[in-house]
Amino acid sequence: MRIVGGAAAVIGLGSAALVLALTGRSGPATTDPGAVAVPAELAGYSHLTGRVSDSAPGAAVALYQHGFGVELLDSPQAVVLGAGGDTYRRVDVAERRAGAETQGDPAPMLLSPDGTKVAVGDHDTDRPDVVVVDLVTGETTEHALPAGRSVVPVAWSSDGRTVAHLLSPEPTSPYSGGWITGDVGLLDLTDDSTTVLEERTAVAAAFSPDGSELAVERTGTAARISVVDLGTEARRDVEADGVLAGPAAWSPDGRLLATTTTRPDPGAPGESPGRPTGLTFVDVADAGAEVPAPLPLSLAGPGRVLGWSGPEEVVVLLDTENDDPCCGSDTLTLSGVPLDGSAPAPLMRLTDLGSFGVGRFQLASATVDDLRVVRPTEVDRGPWPLALRGCLVLLVGLVAWLVARSALRRRSRRGSTRHPSPSPRPATDVRQLTDQRR
Repeated sequence: MRIVGGAAAVIGLGSAALVLALTGRSGPATTDPGAVAVPAELAGYSHLTGRVSDSAPGAAVALYQHGFGVELLDSPQAVVLGAGGDTYRRVDVAERRAGAETQGDPAPMLLSPDGTKVAVGDHDTDRPDVVVVDLVTGETTEHALPAGRSVVPVAWSSDGRTVAHLLSPEPTSPYSGGWITGDVGLLDLTDDSTTVLEERTAVAAAFSPDGSELAVERTGTAARISVVDLGTEARRDVEADGVLAGPAAWSPDGRLLATTTTRPDPGAPGESPGRPTGLTFVDVADAGAEVPAPLPLSLAGPGRVLGWSGPEEVVVLLDTENDDPCCGSDTLTLSGVPLDGSAPAPLMRLTDLGSFGVGRFQLASATVDDLRVVRPTEVDRGPWPLALRGCLVLLVGLVAWLVARSALRRRSRRGSTRHPSPSPRPATDVRQLTDQRR
């Protein structure tokens, strides 16, 4: 029986080791690793997507939240899409820093223009800081800030050296329905220093292409957008018809600033960003050049410009026609939109949003000038999450051990029945043999 128990244990351990190896493998890369691409269709939600800290994906082309915690087994994830268009990883730092105020959503996060880093803040913290995740190495660095109970990254400089963030003295919530406001902090990653611009009611920011100026949007003032000279902190107001169209609002030639036109959102309490209706452009360089006409667009909220594929085209996320006013569209498209009013060119579809929604979608804005579209046959999700791997390894090992032990015991019993031991021959009485001979 000791042999049976030992053999069953070996089988159980072997099965567990095999599962551990298989769930720790990365999938095959199917695209050119040097290309910056998006898939024709974004991969669906999966609990098997690995973590950046376990398997760094390299530079990313996109960052987004997948799932909103409103469906069965729908746990909100922070996901990066690798620059090749076929690699997915979860930014576990952003998921760990989520608090009750986010209702399970990942913490505030922002992808760098070159796609190599993610800045992660916190809506409610006693120790204000920004954590920067290196997607190439998987390592993280913490950068302490001088003030703030809430830290929300809002813009990266084009060289990746400076992160602008909102510093609020009170905790904030992404579900308050209104603006998240605060001072603008400028974190210099090269020397770990922070400069605070006393804006008080700032809600968004965008760096100029050369990093010398910062467009800042405020709430509660007549002139919502101003441009700050970061060398002198001199300001000039900008007349705009909409709100700042995100951290990539500035055109690559430094001439235009994109703004998002909105209409009031009747369901939101107090002052809110509103629902996007299109894009307008401002000659922020005061060059007197012709400014593109306003573009009415069915923008997906919040209606940001995700990047510029050239001075005359922006990349945005567009909503599709939808007859259900309750639950929103089931499909979005990542599209290039020419500034001359030509028809948008779809690049990537985001589908099944009714089951697992996609939000806070961002692109590595400096990489979209030569963005390609690929159709991968397989995707690389990296090693399974550690907790899931551990549970599966234990389960498979235990089941294999039980099955093997039962099978070996049955086999041992059958062998004993087929080959019984010979019965001992009875002893013969010597006197009986003597009498028979006589």
